[in-house]
Amino acid sequence: MEAVPSTALVLATLVVLILLRMPVIFAIGAAVCLYFATEGLPPANIGVRMTAAIDASVLIAIPLYLMAGEFMNQSGATSRLVRAAEACLTWMRGGLAQTNILSSLVFAGMSGSALADSAGIGKIMIPAMKARGYDAGFAAGVTAASSIIGPVFPPSIPMIVFGSITGTSVGALFLGGVLPGLGITIALMIWVWFATRGMPLSDQGGGVSASAILRALGEAALPLATPAIILSGIFWGYVTPTEAGAIAACYSAALGLFVYRSVTLADLFAGTGRAMLLTAAVMGLLAIAAVLGWIITLEGIARQVSALLGGRDASYLVVVLVIVAALLVIGMFMDTTAAMLVFVPVFAPVAQEAGLAPVQFGILVILTLLIGLITPPVGFCLFVTAAIAEIPVRRVIRAALPLIIPILIVLTAIAAIPAMTLWLPGLM
Repeated sequence: MEAVPSTALVLATLVVLILLRMPVIFAIGAAVCLYFATEGLPPANIGVRMTAAIDASVLIAIPLYLMAGEFMNQSGATSRLVRAAEACLTWMRGGLAQTNILSSLVFAGMSGSALADSAGIGKIMIPAMKARGYDAGFAAGVTAASSIIGPVFPPSIPMIVFGSITGTSVGALFLGGVLPGLGITIALMIWVWFATRGMPLSDQGGGVSASAILRALGEAALPLATPAIILSGIFWGYVTPTEAGAIAACYSAALGLFVYRSVTLADLFAGTGRAMLLTAAVMGLLAIAAVLGWIITLEGIARQVSALLGGRDASYLVVVLVIVAALLVIGMFMDTTAAMLVFVPVFAPVAQEAGLAPVQFGILVILTLLIGLITPPVGFCLFVTAAIAEIPVRRVIRAALPLIIPILIVLTAIAAIPAMTLWLPGLM
């Protein structure tokens, strides 16, 4: 059978199975097996390529950062961070909503996961916001939208996956995500400032108490040190991203065990188990998707896409618009990690020929796909926050959709201003 028909058959199989809501890992596996069968390739090569794909030291960072986030939640550090953010922002209009957003930024510096952010921050902030007069849908929508700061601001699980796919420095990706993460935080806070006008809230600005701020910051000083340790160690070259993850996990465990005395060894084992389950899911997906990436390379699909867009003469603007538009749609139906594993091998050569630097392209891809977490029909963060708020998911959707606008503004800035993602990595 000719290569083109077999490739078309494989891609059609993949799309159909995903639309039928088959788990992505099995859909990719079925498509890969079909390709090997139609091409007469040895099935043993599938196992060989899967093993080679996850035989990378940088991937050890994934369970380490997941463990750090689990331990921080268990130790009560999350609630300390929220109290510190609230003390600093009590003077602002919609102070508790602003606290929600700032807490997501700080928590992002420890977990790197949007779903962990939605659950960890949401369990604290959504009930508190409802008690202060916020609409439950708005509270859940703000929590869902701000949770995508987690995988943009370092550390970030999607950045580790992107680095393993493309060979881009994970440390550079981490530093490249700092300014976009801050940009999303500021943009959402400005939007909330205007959105809360006229709401009958009990936190519409108040006095600033220096003593309360100092006391809250003192309580949260040790958890706040976590992102500082990670970023400074990577920036100055003292540790690799993987080593920084190990330090963060050990530091978080030590806080809970010895400083706050709020967790036991049994709690840490349970948290480790949850992190390992998530890691296994990511690793399995990464392994089988690597075989699909090899097929995409072998069949020259990336070259065909590049030629379709004009090859080396392709317009920067056209390439960016096509990639962003395609990933916005893809992100609505596929998990961020799965979408990267399937489509980054296709778009990366095209982006490189158009003039996008690898770090800039990586941040652009990650943020674009993350928007899918707060858009139907999949929208995992929407369902998590709706469950916490105990409301129908449609109410969260109505509240979250307008919050996509400030995120899209930051996305546009990333595409238009390369220095936004390349300045800090350039200082390494």
